Amino acid sequence: MDTATIYFDIRQELELIRRELRARLAQEQHQMYFMETSVELFGPVLTEEEAKRRTVLQHIQEDLKDVELALCKMDNGTYGVCEETGQTLSLRQLHIMPTARTMNELLYQRLQSV
Repeated sequence: MDTATIYFDIRQELELIRRELRARLAQEQHQMYFMETSVELFGPVLTEEEAKRRTVLQHIQEDLKDVELALCKMDNGTYGVCEETGQTLSLRQLHIMPTARTMNELLYQRLQSV
């Protein structure tokens, strides 16, 4: 595969991930609204379910932020440049982990897959 094709595939994957994360975020926010409304009606009780949902919501927001940053970098021409060293990241590796920002993230991902 040539560089342009890989780059296009990565962008398509990031845009798909963004749509999925936005849908999940809306769903979780909707659920949180109902939980907060029930607190107003029945008193302040932080349930285990509410704590889990808050954690999930936070992770979705963080993942969405990473995807948005990767897409922004694609638009401004800095995608695939390590934020720590300035070296070019491997497109093959970015194809596997498209939101990676540093060589260390890619290295960590490789170690996890061994």
